Order: sequence, then structure tokens, then C-alpha cells
Amino acid sequence: MDDNKSGVTWAVSPRRRAKEQQATLERHASELERIPEDRTRELHEATSLAGTPLETPLKWLAGSSRQMQKVVQQIRQVADSPLTILVQGETGTGKELAARAIHQLSTRCKKPFVAVDCGAIPDTLVESELFGHEKGAFTGADQRKEGRFQLAKDGSIFLDEISNLSLSTQAKLLRVLQERQAHPLGGKQPFQVTARIIAASNVMLQQEVQMGRFRLDLYHRLNEFTIPLPPLRERDDILELANEFLAEASMEFGWPVREISGAAADLLRRHAWPGNVRELRNAIRRVAVFASEVIEPSDLSFLTADVSSTTGRPSHGALHGRALKQIVDAAVADAEIQAIRQALNVTGGNKTRAARDLQIDYKTLYVKMKQYGIPATEFKKAAASES
Repeated sequence: MDDNKSGVTWAVSPRRRAKEQQATLERHASELERIPEDRTRELHEATSLAGTPLETPLKWLAGSSRQMQKVVQQIRQVADSPLTILVQGETGTGKELAARAIHQLSTRCKKPFVAVDCGAIPDTLVESELFGHEKGAFTGADQRKEGRFQLAKDGSIFLDEISNLSLSTQAKLLRVLQERQAHPLGGKQPFQVTARIIAASNVMLQQEVQMGRFRLDLYHRLNEFTIPLPPLRERDDILELANEFLAEASMEFGWPVREISGAAADLLRRHAWPGNVRELRNAIRRVAVFASEVIEPSDLSFLTADVSSTTGRPSHGALHGRALKQIVDAAVADAEIQAIRQALNVTGGNKTRAARDLQIDYKTLYVKMKQYGIPATEFKKAAASES
């Protein structure tokens, strides 16, 4: 047997590999059967990294990575504390998964966990979404609505991509943190905020403070305890995660478990993974659909194509041996990236205006920006430097 540097054995027969992974899957299934139905549902929600199978709330965060073991230790230490937590890391590193693990390991685990994607809510609606509104508070408010803070009562509220909040909303959030109460839009009586607040950002908030886009006082309120998540390219468990995702995909699709060849493993280790763990999981699920019994580098050619699509026209070598659909998909992705970047450049990073110019809805634009790793802050910085 040939062991690679990470200590993961790759040169094993497909039959043996399949038996080992099947045994693991059967063990997970037997564990699920012993958990009450309501608790199973809670744990499924707590470990939902786009539908990952259940083991523990820390399953995909832990592994054998030295860097992530430190993260897991921090989560365990802070889970039952009253501190407000800030999770920082690139897109796809597992910030929401870390927040869910904190919630599940705390005494609040029986209470709601409410996730808010701050970047996906237009500025005109964000206050209503967070704090709720009374009937008649504004045009179209034909009934009373509870906000995310009310829904998270006694549980945890996760404010993802908090750097996308406007300065005016930041000021209101600061008051909520200071006074532990908030007013619904159009409401006269405040409600008590009893949820634990966990915030996350894919950009360094210290830099946003220096650029004048994030309030210093709010940053200090959120930064009672910071958990930094390392990018996948700096982790030493890429191959371990790849095998876990491969077993998961095989169970979900009902297909035989594939094996990753040594050459394909080298390619996975060398890839930059701009989308981090999310990109790795999507790549493995994609290759599990069409690969043969052993996954070879040719099955992962789309990784090279995805990189070239963000840097310019793909080379002849990148096109050689690729299916027409792969070439078309790469060309479409390249066109979408260029159009989105141009729209954001014109609007100075204003996603609402960019979506209107592109004639798509706000949510579609936000999803595509996440998919292609396009941060609005890049264009806001450029606009600020020009003004």
C-alpha cells in the first residue's frame, strides 16, 4: 500500500474501499434509529451543510485537520457562555455550520436556531425582517409579522454576512445589543431580546471599520469572542473530506461507492478551492454522477475550467478532451461573471441596483455572487477610492 503525506491510504482495492464505506454508512443508519424522532430532526437541522448526513453537530468541522481541531476546541469552550460570537472566514468555510454547532452544544439547543442571510435581504426590508412590523406599519403591511429576533426567542440568531448591513441598520442593531430590546416597525411597545447572537462575515470586519463601512462600536459589541475559520487550501484534511462527501453522495444517489485515484487525489490537493468546503462538496457530488469506478484527473477537468473562466479565455489544453456541455457551461459561467462584475462596477457594489440593471431578482443575483465568489465589497472599495 502507498500512503500519501496526509496519512490517508489510497492504493486500496475498490471492493475493499466500498465495503469500508458501506459499513460506515450502516453504522450511521443504526445510530439514527436509536435517536427519538424529534431529536433526530433537530440534529439533522444542526448538521445541515446543504444536506450532509448526520453524525454529530461537529462532523464536518472536525475531521483530522489540525487547524479545525482548534476551531472545534474554541466552539466547545464558548458554546455555553453568554458571549456574543463573531465567526470570520471565506465563503464556503462553514460559518453557519460552526454557528449551528455552538447552538447545539449549548443549553439553548432545545430552542430555535434562526439563520438570517443579511446579504440576501434588500435594505428596504431588512428592519422588518429582523424586528418585525405591526399591521399598517407601511404600504403592504396588511397583517402583523414577527421578526427573526422574536422567532429566535431564548434560542440563537445567526446573522450571516453581517458586513452587508447598511450603517443605519447597524445603528439599530447596536441599540438592540446594548439594551436587549427592540421595537417592531410601527410598534409602540418594545419586546425583550432573549436570543443569543452569533454573527459571521466573509470579510475582515476590522478592515470594513477602517474603510468606514462598519461601525466600530458595533464591531466591539460583536467581537466578544471571535472564531476564525481557515480556508480549505490551508487545511490538511482535503482528501478525508473528499472521501466523506463521496460516501455521502453514493448513499444519496444509491450508486456504488467510487474510489479516488492517487493522481486525482494530487489534483484535489493542488486545487486552490476558492469556494472552500462548499466547492469541494459540490465537485465531489458532480463527479460522483458521471465518473466510473475509479475517479481520475480527467473526471475533475471542470475544476481547471472553473478557474480559467474567472481569469480569461480557457486555453486549448483546457478545452481538449472535455464534453461539449462542459465547454458550454464554462462559457455561460464566464459570461455571467463578466456581466455581474460589470453591473456591480457601475453601481459601486449596490446589489439592489445591479439586480435591476441585469433584470433579475435580488436573490438570484446574491446566489450567483456566492456561487462565483464575487464580493460586493470589492466594488464598494473601488467606488470609495474614486470619490
